[in-house]
Amino acid sequence: MTLFDALRHQWRRRTRSPTWGRSLIGALVLLLAAGYFGVLFVALGWFFPDIVAEVALERKPLQLLNGFLLHGAVGLVPARFFLQRSAGSDVRPYLHLPLRRPQIVRLMQVLSSLSLLNLLPLLVLAALWGRTVLPATSAVGATYWAVGALLLVAATQFLNSLLRAVRDWNAGLVLGAAGLLAVLIIGSNWTGAGVLRWASTWLFEGLAAGRILPLTLLFAGTGVLAGAAHRMLRGRLYSVLGDGHSSRTQSTGVLRGVGRGQGHVASLALLDLKLILRNKRPRQMLGAGLLVIGPFLLILLLGKETPPMNDVIFGFLLGGNLGMTYAQFSYAWHGTHFDGLLARAVAPRSLVQAQFVTFTGLCVGPLVLIGPPVAALRPEFLAPLGSFLLYNLGVCAPVLLGLGTWGRTPLQLAQSTFFNYQGTSTYHILTVLSLMGIPIGLVVGVGLSPTLLVAAGLGLLGLVTVPLWTQGVGRLLWQQRHAMASGFRDK
Repeated sequence: MTLFDALRHQWRRRTRSPTWGRSLIGALVLLLAAGYFGVLFVALGWFFPDIVAEVALERKPLQLLNGFLLHGAVGLVPARFFLQRSAGSDVRPYLHLPLRRPQIVRLMQVLSSLSLLNLLPLLVLAALWGRTVLPATSAVGATYWAVGALLLVAATQFLNSLLRAVRDWNAGLVLGAAGLLAVLIIGSNWTGAGVLRWASTWLFEGLAAGRILPLTLLFAGTGVLAGAAHRMLRGRLYSVLGDGHSSRTQSTGVLRGVGRGQGHVASLALLDLKLILRNKRPRQMLGAGLLVIGPFLLILLLGKETPPMNDVIFGFLLGGNLGMTYAQFSYAWHGTHFDGLLARAVAPRSLVQAQFVTFTGLCVGPLVLIGPPVAALRPEFLAPLGSFLLYNLGVCAPVLLGLGTWGRTPLQLAQSTFFNYQGTSTYHILTVLSLMGIPIGLVVGVGLSPTLLVAAGLGLLGLVTVPLWTQGVGRLLWQQRHAMASGFRDK
């Protein structure tokens, strides 16, 4: 089997339909989408000097580009992690062929590299190189810079494969390392050290100047990541995929911990985290939630003053949109594993508490990221954010988790489709509008300050009574368990 055979198989897998006409339409849609995004990214790189001339007159385009290339690479890694398929996700059709396992791993690495998340960065870098780097450097410096940029993109590709293999082995390790890296980067920017920016400047300004040391370091780092990713993927192929079981069944290890009474709530919350990280549909739903948060945050930071009504709406959405987006299907995300959860969990209350932990994390996570720019540009908005965070955790969480016990929508956590969005249920929209309508009515009637106090007070009351309402929702869950499991298995 050659690489060409594997590429042809993957192309047919993406465009295959019951009829020839639909297959052709699918192929054309893919090509048009790739061309559309390619033109946008090329334009972004080509007009970069013009953009810098408009927004930062005192900065040189090449200097600004060199200082932030590593930031782009750091942002590309989580984008790959959440959106790009794993190098071993399509390996099953090839396991029955007379191929050596190392050859399968190399084949999967090549197929995984044929992604828009590789093509689009390369298009941007090519446009930047032709418009920004080449006119400002020598031929040697421009060549070194181009090779270094290619190695940086390749390093993110290998790092993504490595992180996915490590995640299957220990998801907590990946999460802890990512959190530590985020704290270090944010902390260095706050203190003015700017370690990542300094490293990016040294690396790519050195390449543009024709120095060999930065290029050597990039070659060495990319080679180490490539070797580590290959070894980890080989181990994953033997331990997980080679025995006929899907990598998704590894979550049963968490369920065994629950069954033995080891960290019930923590183990179940970790299972939710694995569901988000491993499956495309919850990641896309949370991505859609981020698209909702983005415009509101942009309006907030760029606007000079917002009316009290907007403070309420913005605070409500920014303080809990991701949690409310994920919780609308609640236990349905576990799909057919829901039977195992009921069999192994010590009490249904543990499932409710784990869902509350997940809801809390999804509400607090975005605030950790947007908190610094809000504090710097709009510090007066920190009070609405804090008040409605409490409101979402203490009021919205019990309501949505209670309604989730009736959300018996069958979910297929497929990773094969490019876009596989489940949609939003009607009862969820009506519930969220009702929960948001309470503070909106208060701000219209009594003003912003009393509204924030009432919202914070209701939220604190809900947080204080967590043991009571989690027990009540747990009893409701137990009463609905058979109908829920049947609904989740329904096709």
